[in-house]
Amino acid sequence: MNNRAALQQLLQGKRAQIDPSELGIPKRTGRGRRSPGLSQAQVAQALFVTERTYGLLERGEMTAPSREFLDAVARVLRMAERERAALYIYSLGYEPPIPMDPAAGKNVGPAWQKAVNQVSGQPCYINDVAWNVLAANQDFISMFPQEVGRPPRLPERNLMRWMLLREDAREHHLVDWEQQWAVPVAAQLRTAVASYPDNEDLQRLDHEVNEDPVAGPIYRRSIAYVHPDGDTRTMRHAAYVVPPNSTDTRDRCCDRHAPSQRGNVTMCTAQPLLSPGARFFFLVFDAKP
Repeated sequence: MNNRAALQQLLQGKRAQIDPSELGIPKRTGRGRRSPGLSQAQVAQALFVTERTYGLLERGEMTAPSREFLDAVARVLRMAERERAALYIYSLGYEPPIPMDPAAGKNVGPAWQKAVNQVSGQPCYINDVAWNVLAANQDFISMFPQEVGRPPRLPERNLMRWMLLREDAREHHLVDWEQQWAVPVAAQLRTAVASYPDNEDLQRLDHEVNEDPVAGPIYRRSIAYVHPDGDTRTMRHAAYVVPPNSTDTRDRCCDRHAPSQRGNVTMCTAQPLLSPGARFFFLVFDAKP
């Protein structure tokens, strides 16, 4: 099946699922065969376009339809996020740049939370579009600098706020903070703020980071987006266990924190497909005294 046929099947199938009365359109009367659901004319009416315009899309004859038009079609036909993605792929050849649902990426299914919690020996976690931690295993929580005599805990639920604004991150945990961490992370934040302008957490972060005397100047000049997948940066791992016969050495970054191991962390990133914008991270740590 080619893209044109797949697009036609998708749109016809979605039209058939919607009762015209649900859109305030009177049911057709009179003689003649009546197909279930909406007609092309009724969809066009709901879109405020001509029947010919909508027909071009459904037949796969519309050249490069606008994203605004495709999103309007997705809303009228009540498409789920995965159906909207198919609409983009069959029409334009690529997936939507941002999800249609403003709440998308703010949560993950219970199975993801269970999966993360059951991973042992490998730090992993999931954050939402605004870097709020949605799920994390104990190996990840134990990586952060720990005050002497206190049990391991996340320093803050929002990792972006911690990475850019907190002293523990800037002075103790994230080595070579400005170049290795602040510059690429600030660029990620700017891209996310532009992609999700209605996200209150991101708008709050944008303001806080911009006003910070240390991170603010870096944030304002960091415009080149750097995706974290596969990136390697230097940090301290608070729970690293030195293997037997190893020359690795744990030391203290300061009197307040327990000993930790300096090394490189490589970020392996994936996306839960039902939560566009959320990110799943595996962190691979390599000790480097």
